[in-house]
Amino acid sequence: MSFKRTFFKSISTYAIYNYLSQAFEFLATIILSRLLLPEEYGLVAIINVFAGFILLFANVGIGQSVIRSDYGYTFHKHLYNLSVWIGFILMIMLMSLSYPIAYFFNNTKLILPTILISVKFVFDSFTYIPFALLSKELKFNIIGKAKLWGALFQIALTIILAYLGFSYWALIIPLVLGPIIQFYYLRSKVSIRFTLYGWRAVKRSLHKIRSLMGNLSLINLIGYWSGNVDKVVIGRLYTQAELGLYNRAFRFIQITNRLITGIFSTVLFPSLKKLMDEKGDANREYLDILRIITLLNLPVIFILFVFPEELVRILWGENWIGVYTFLPYIAIILIFNSILSTTSSVFILYEKERNLFMINLANSIITIGAVIAGGLISMMHILIFLTIGQIVITLPLFIYYGFYLSFRVKPVMLIKFFLPLLVFSSLLFIAIYFQIPDIRYPAFTAYLVLLLYELRSSVKGTLMFLYKKVS
Repeated sequence: MSFKRTFFKSISTYAIYNYLSQAFEFLATIILSRLLLPEEYGLVAIINVFAGFILLFANVGIGQSVIRSDYGYTFHKHLYNLSVWIGFILMIMLMSLSYPIAYFFNNTKLILPTILISVKFVFDSFTYIPFALLSKELKFNIIGKAKLWGALFQIALTIILAYLGFSYWALIIPLVLGPIIQFYYLRSKVSIRFTLYGWRAVKRSLHKIRSLMGNLSLINLIGYWSGNVDKVVIGRLYTQAELGLYNRAFRFIQITNRLITGIFSTVLFPSLKKLMDEKGDANREYLDILRIITLLNLPVIFILFVFPEELVRILWGENWIGVYTFLPYIAIILIFNSILSTTSSVFILYEKERNLFMINLANSIITIGAVIAGGLISMMHILIFLTIGQIVITLPLFIYYGFYLSFRVKPVMLIKFFLPLLVFSSLLFIAIYFQIPDIRYPAFTAYLVLLLYELRSSVKGTLMFLYKKVS
C-alpha cells in the first residue's frame, strides 16, 4: 500500500473517532449549561490555568522517543516507568500549589479540587506509552476508540453527577477518572505491562532522552508564554469586553487546529517515520501533506476573509459583531499556523530538536515584540503586526533554518511550494490593509487552481480510495 493511501486510511479512521468525541462533547455542553452555573465552570477554569501549565511537562519527549527510536521492549518498559514517575512528580507540584492558588484568589474552595485534579497526572501517565506504541504501529483505530470511550465515560458521569447536584465536582471527578477507562481499554491491545523500577532505571532513561526532553520542555515553555502574551497585553491595556472579542476571534484557529491540523499532526509523525525506514521520499510526501492541509483549510480561510461580518451575525449575533473586524487577519495567520504547527514532528523525526528550539525562541521574541508594539497603538495593530511578522520574518525563518537546513528539502521544491503561498498571503494582506477588495477573488481562485494542480495525483488517488470504501 502506498504512503498516501496508508496515511489517509489512518487519517480517516482517527478523524471519525475524534469528530464523534467532539460531537458528543458539544451536545453535552447543551445539557450541562442547564445543570451547572457559570461560577462552577469558572472555579474549574482557574485550576485548569495552572494544571495546563504543568501539563506542558507531561510526556514531553517520551512518546516521541518511542516512535522515533528503534529500541525494543526493554527500552519501552523503562520509558513507561519514567512516565509514571514524572506523573507523580507533577501531581506533587500541583498539590503543593493548591494553597497558594486558593490564597491568591482568596477562595479556600479551590484547595480540595486542585488536589484531586492533580491525581489526573498519574492516571494519564499510564496511557502515554501504550498510545505511543500504537501510534508507531499506525493502529489509530484503537487509539480513536480508546479516546472515544474515555470521552463518553466522562460525559455520562459528568451529566449524572451534575443532575445529582454535585456542583463543580461533576466537572472534576470525571476528568480525573477518564484516563482509567482509556487505560483499561488499552491494556488488552498492547503487550507491554507496567513495572516499577528504582531511581537508577529512571536516570538511565533520562540520559537516553535528555536532549529531546530538555529541548521540548523549553519549547513548550516558550510557546506557552508567547502564545498568551497578547492576552496579557490586552488585559492590561484594554477592557475585559475587548479581550473577550479578541479571544473569540482566535477560536477559529483553535477549532481548525483541533479538527484538521491536530489530526494530521498526530498521524504524520509515525507515518513519516515508517516511510523513512522504508527509504521513501519523506520530504516530497510531507510537502504534499502540507498542500492537502492548506486545501482543507482554504474554505474556512475564504469565509473568514470574505464574509466575516455575516459569519459573526449568524454564529453569535449583534453582541459579538466587533469580532468580524479581526477575522480577515485571523484568516491570514491561519494559513501559516496550519503549516508551521506540523513542523515540530518533522524536526523531532530528523533529530533536529535543538534547531526547533532556536527557531521557536526567535519566533517567540518576534511575536512578543509585535504584540507589545501593536498593543501600544490599538488591538487591531496587534493582529496587523503579527500578520506582517508571519509573512516577512517567521515563514522565511522556518523555510531556511527548518525546511532547507534541517530537513534538507531541495531549493526547487521549496520555491515551488512556498513562493505561491507567500504571494497569496501578501495579496490578502494588501487587500484588507489597503481596502482593495477586488484582489480577493482572483487571489483565492488562482491559489486554489494551483493547489489542485499540484495535488492532482493525490486527489485522484484519494477519490478512488473513498469510492472503493463506499462501494
